[in-house]
Amino acid sequence: MNRLNTRQRVESWLNTFGHLFNKNALEREVNISKGILQKHLKYGRKITNEDIIELRKLMKEFNDFFKRVEHSKKNQ
Repeated sequence: MNRLNTRQRVESWLNTFGHLFNKNALEREVNISKGILQKHLKYGRKITNEDIIELRKLMKEFNDFFKRVEHSKKNQ
């Protein structure tokens, strides 16, 4: 099985967890144009490579946070 590239990972993550987050807040956090995430999720519009890179950084921060929380719950 082939490993997903960065674009595929980010888009898959957005499609899976995008409904859990305020899209406008995510766009402000990574300084991407307003409406990009909504247009991607609703209409399948392609996200630019620069925006994918910024979203990947944010995605990694979320994943690291959730791992820390999960780890701390196991140690209680």
